[in-house]
Amino acid sequence: MGARYREMEIRTATPEMVIVKLYEGALRNIRAARGHQESGQIAGRATAIAKALAIVNELQHSLNLEQGGAIARNLDALYFYVTDRLLEANVRGTVQPLDEASGVLSTLNEAWVEISRRPAAEREVSACDANAGAAAEGPGAAGR
Repeated sequence: MGARYREMEIRTATPEMVIVKLYEGALRNIRAARGHQESGQIAGRATAIAKALAIVNELQHSLNLEQGGAIARNLDALYFYVTDRLLEANVRGTVQPLDEASGVLSTLNEAWVEISRRPAAEREVSACDANAGAAAEGPGAAGR
């Protein structure tokens, strides 16, 4: 998929779908890091983890803790945990923390996919408010 196509896809996506794309990018990089670790490619592992961290960092920093309430606070804690797991995987060179981070992000991704499938009138406003900044700032991160 070309860069122009991805850019157009993000520009026309709903805010919920932008968040889904960010999760997919993080998960793709975690899978790559796992593969690099298993094949002994330490530099590749570090690069893939850095990309996943950048996406999770973008999601975390885009949280609107005031408008998002408990949902935003819970997401903040989960993003902190995922960041910790990714850093642990990079320092220790083991795949278990990658699997733990992937599990959390996969669950969140599934929830956002479900939210994105609902008609706009049925969507939980506070869920989108929680990550409002990711939708506005995400196009650069989604292609990582």
